[in-house]
Amino acid sequence: MSTLTERVDQTSIYVQPILFILVMITNILNICILRDRTLRSSPCSYYFISFSISSILYTCILCPTQSLRRYNILWINTTVGCKLNPFLLFVLPLQASLMLILASFDRFCSSSISVKLRSMSNIRVARWSIILGSLLCALCMSPMIFIYDFNSTLHLCTQYSNLLTTIFTFGQIILYYILVPISMAVFGILTISNIRQQLNRVRPIAGNNQHRRTESQLARMLIIQISVHMIFALPFGIIYLMNTFMLSSRTPFIIGLRLAFVTWQQCDYFVPFFLYTLSSSVYRVKFFRILKLKHHDNNVTIHVTQTQAYNTRHNGNRVTLFEATKCNTAV
Repeated sequence: MSTLTERVDQTSIYVQPILFILVMITNILNICILRDRTLRSSPCSYYFISFSISSILYTCILCPTQSLRRYNILWINTTVGCKLNPFLLFVLPLQASLMLILASFDRFCSSSISVKLRSMSNIRVARWSIILGSLLCALCMSPMIFIYDFNSTLHLCTQYSNLLTTIFTFGQIILYYILVPISMAVFGILTISNIRQQLNRVRPIAGNNQHRRTESQLARMLIIQISVHMIFALPFGIIYLMNTFMLSSRTPFIIGLRLAFVTWQQCDYFVPFFLYTLSSSVYRVKFFRILKLKHHDNNVTIHVTQTQAYNTRHNGNRVTLFEATKCNTAV
């Protein structure tokens, strides 16, 4: 095993638990914030919530796998794991990327001057798009279940080498690392163009200012999410492309670099939360409101406990005094 691969495996023992905690906390907070009534009224929030759910599921599978690799404990080298592990590790990132594409298209429709396009930006369309998109991702990645097979003699999960496997792998790379980023970029640029056109038009009615502000900041959050996704996802895509079509690139150093880029790609699932908080005042206000609410609940609990304790002591003293007066009267 190469020095780089050894170092990646060694650091994974410490890095993966940290990544796991960060992804869990940030995405759970993200879901809680986006479920707020103000943000939930926008279809884009539903796509962001679906992205967070996919990120959580993906991390729950990948982080343990990367951590246990150091000890040669690999779930993929089992009969069931050989089928499910590759499928889940490819379908969940694809589903998350598709949610960003759908969110980009929703922002494009929402910011368009066309009434017909704006009518496509609604919660009902978002819900159906999420369901059908998830099924489509599972269908596209279903061949992963059949191109991998567990070799009971070698106790290893092996991939079939034939023309169909090559065609599927090539299509997979084109879909995830070429078409997905291009789609995000195109809809992102069109959304920015639509927003600029709206800014050059007559100012909106005062009653719609809050709604316009929320929609505009959701569009900004989406553009940030797309930019971050490309930064973290493309390096691994380039290495994966090289390993697939250039057999000479499958050197120990490149394999170690590929494992390092897997860890780099995982940052895509928690970094946007901090950028949302910095860039969007609406998101930031909702986040701090959750923290204040939690702090307020704790204070209320403490206050109620103290009040109950005081009342108990106070009532007890009153009973004792009453009983003493009763005794003196009897005497």
